[in-house]
Amino acid sequence: MRDVVLHFLLLSLWGGAAALGALAVSALLRRLHTPSRLLCWLWLAVGLRFALPWGIPLTLPRPQNQQLARAADTVQALAEGPGPAALPAAQAPAVTAVQQTAPWYAQLTVWHLLAAVWAVGVLVLAVRAVLAYRRLARTVATACKTGDGCYSSPCVPAPFTLGILRPRIYLPVTLTGAARRAVLLHEQTHLRRHDPQVKPLFYAVVCLHWFNPLAWLAFRRLEREMESACDEAAVRDCDAAARNAYCESILQYALQGRTAPGSLAFGQGSVKERIVHLLQYRRLGAGALVVCAAAVGLSVTACMMQPQVEEATPEAAQTVETAQAEPAPAPTATPETAVTFTANTAGLPNLDDPENSPRFRCPIEYTYLSRYMGGGHRGDDLCAGYGTPVYAAQDGVVQYADFHYSYGNFVQLDHGTGVDGHHWTTLYAHMSDLAVEPGQIVKAGDLLGHAGSTGNSTGNQVHFEMQVDDILVGPSYFTDYPNGDANELTAEKVEEFLTGSKTFYYGDTLEEWSLEAQKSSLEWQLQSMTNQRDQLEEMRDALTGATEEEKQLAQQYQQQIDSQNTVIQMIQEDLARVETELQAQKDELLARQAELQQQIDAAQAAQAEAVRQQLEQVKSQMDQYLNNEN
Repeated sequence: MRDVVLHFLLLSLWGGAAALGALAVSALLRRLHTPSRLLCWLWLAVGLRFALPWGIPLTLPRPQNQQLARAADTVQALAEGPGPAALPAAQAPAVTAVQQTAPWYAQLTVWHLLAAVWAVGVLVLAVRAVLAYRRLARTVATACKTGDGCYSSPCVPAPFTLGILRPRIYLPVTLTGAARRAVLLHEQTHLRRHDPQVKPLFYAVVCLHWFNPLAWLAFRRLEREMESACDEAAVRDCDAAARNAYCESILQYALQGRTAPGSLAFGQGSVKERIVHLLQYRRLGAGALVVCAAAVGLSVTACMMQPQVEEATPEAAQTVETAQAEPAPAPTATPETAVTFTANTAGLPNLDDPENSPRFRCPIEYTYLSRYMGGGHRGDDLCAGYGTPVYAAQDGVVQYADFHYSYGNFVQLDHGTGVDGHHWTTLYAHMSDLAVEPGQIVKAGDLLGHAGSTGNSTGNQVHFEMQVDDILVGPSYFTDYPNGDANELTAEKVEEFLTGSKTFYYGDTLEEWSLEAQKSSLEWQLQSMTNQRDQLEEMRDALTGATEEEKQLAQQYQQQIDSQNTVIQMIQEDLARVETELQAQKDELLARQAELQQQIDAAQAAQAEAVRQQLEQVKSQMDQYLNNEN
């Protein structure tokens, strides 16, 4: 419930920002005599911004300040929706016993209370609107149809349009002559532009955001622009006298109260603003109209923008690699997903005896390992063909099986606590589909899904993450990778992991490290990627190309080699940048050292001068004493 409430509040925030922007733009365009019909489109875009949880992606630069960056990650994750997160051991689903189901009232939180208050507000506004609509419909129930297609009755106080599916125009019986024709044209313009359908839909959106005053502002502005647009259509071909008569009609039928959301009354809106607008109204030329339409179009596009923060790692665009965003906070496991599960603790790694520790099984038969964990990357990328089965690396219970904007289709398994007292979880991302559900018990080797390229991924693969006691660790140290891709686990490496020291095996951003650490990490990545490229070239050169299958395989190898070369080039560029910054840092230190040496020399010279002056003063006193003695 927390994620739903925060996500909806963020949606309302973006809508409010769009409303403020539209308010400023509409004020400027109104000065340029922009037709109200175009301004209606602007406010309709604001309504869509309030209604739709998605929009046109707008990538913003990631803040350099780490606190701001973490805040941006939180806002981005809320904007995209809830995602996976590693739960603390105290909050993780129990895997050794059955959880007791708590009473429903014990599970209520402040988020449930906020949701209940919101629902009550929506219900009150909806009931109020329905009652107002029915009250107005009963008032005009006895109206009769006239020759001009509208309905008239002594009970009709002012001109208005009522109805959604079959809207009707209602006019007072006292309205006749030229004024009646102008008012009828006004109401017919409403029908032609589908205003009776648009207005109640916009009102329904505003009811959902009843707590946001900017939503009500947008609704009132749309109402005003709708009336002004129909006024413009009614007086477009009128002379000054007819325009004045029309303004008098507006003044005469100005409504003092509110009408139902499904109705469009002739006297709605600010009477003063409508009359002033009509008296100053003039038709724009074709050129000016095109300029105004372009301005409104750009404003509508801006309203529909969906800001999102760029990925944290500079390698986000690398081929067959993944820039993993920090996972969004996820709710703790609920009793509904609690299951009875006895963990296979014997199969979990034993950090007390790293040399003889069991290993997780490899989750997929991959073609090659494109990237290890490190440098801001949260796990290993195991590249394989589309649809290659992905298996559970160890017995466990499914914590999450969902879609995440960065991970794509992902599964997170809780493997319980091993014999050494450490708690383990694994995550499998970017799969093309999911074969398990939350709460499901799986055994090592059970099917979780198939390799794919969903989320922030540019190639078919499975992104494999591992955590021990909520600390990200390198899967290659604890998994039985083939082809020599597994790394040796030592006691020093275990201590390094558990103490959280900042090495390139952890998921910190590269900017947090010292320049020396950045250089070491980049050199290691460069060597690793170069070795992988050389292996691919050897495999490609070993093919004779005699069969069509070998030709296709050689082509695939060449594509992978090209991808590796692209990655290597990017790493080389980063390495050159770091070396340049490191040299500049050393030059700055040398310059500072020279400056300090100059200060020391100057101080020593000043001190020597002071000593010389004191000695000369003593010598002068001695000479004076000797002269006095003589």
